[in-house]
Amino acid sequence: MKKALKVTGKILLWLLIVIVSLIAILFISRPIGKAVNDRTPDGGINETMYVDINGTKQWINIYGQDKDNPVLLYLHGGPCGATSWLDWSILRSLSEDYTVVGWDQRGFGHNYPEYKIDEQISADTMMQDGIEMTDYLRDHLGKDKITIMGISWGSIYAANLALEYPDRYDAVVAMSLVVDIPESQQRYKEWVLKQSANDPEMHKLAERFDPQKIVLSDEESEIIDKLDAEYGFTDDYFKDADENMYAALWFNPNCTLKEQLQCLGFSDDYNADIEKQHGKNSSNAFNMIQEMSLSGRTEYEVPFYLIEGRKDTGYINMAEEAAAYFDKVEAPDKEMFYVDGGHMAPMLKSKELSGSMHKIAQKNK
Repeated sequence: MKKALKVTGKILLWLLIVIVSLIAILFISRPIGKAVNDRTPDGGINETMYVDINGTKQWINIYGQDKDNPVLLYLHGGPCGATSWLDWSILRSLSEDYTVVGWDQRGFGHNYPEYKIDEQISADTMMQDGIEMTDYLRDHLGKDKITIMGISWGSIYAANLALEYPDRYDAVVAMSLVVDIPESQQRYKEWVLKQSANDPEMHKLAERFDPQKIVLSDEESEIIDKLDAEYGFTDDYFKDADENMYAALWFNPNCTLKEQLQCLGFSDDYNADIEKQHGKNSSNAFNMIQEMSLSGRTEYEVPFYLIEGRKDTGYINMAEEAAAYFDKVEAPDKEMFYVDGGHMAPMLKSKELSGSMHKIAQKNK
């Protein structure tokens, strides 16, 4: 018995040594990997800075393999959904064709807490931020025009900038496009009614959903949550991406562990301030998005490109609503690209994204 206990003790000791060694290797490798990823390509650019934009400082990273390439400004989702803590490697997959600018929009991501925002944001404020950042990049990088690309909230934001200031942009790329909340919600209701045709309980829930309401009550939000849990498609950044997102997270050259944990939801203050910006039940966010509605606004003076996940069935961003909008768009050039997956699939499928963006870059040379 004593001999068996000794053997067990030795095994546990060796297991502990192995675990501690692996953790040590992991933490030792982090600064090395970050340093490697922080290198500037020969003939290229890699700059990180805070820019004075519309009364506050906002973080950007500029990365490209050739300074002569066109500039691509990426608008993340949310609002307040800064994703530089993770998607930097995906954006770099576009750097053969573009000098890519990752931007943490006002108040969050790298801007938090030093440059956090205490008042709710507005559509006018965001539009002013967008045009000031655009003009800064045009001046800083010596370009007459830039390409603008956004996902989710960033898609309707990018489209509005291109519609309002066509002289600054050579193309707009919308991913997982938000068009108009009531129009999309109507399609969502029709979709969930079909999905629940043989489930009386879920069908009753679907019938109760009012597609004309911009801001949902607590009860209506619960209905959406139940319908999405039953029928929706949820992307998993770490499972569905074609790049190793764990490595991207750990070896991110621009983020501290604290910043990454914050963006992963481990900071009560950060989460509370996002909720403050969005308002109760995201009232401020939804009202702001609806102010930027693209319904009836289909004439672009710049090329328009759309990248959609086939399974994007969010109640304010139905893929079929985006496709219907695309059919109505009039632009010097337009093209639609589909990828497998849901709302975040256009970013997660980085190889397809880089292929689509290469094609767009070639068209707009």
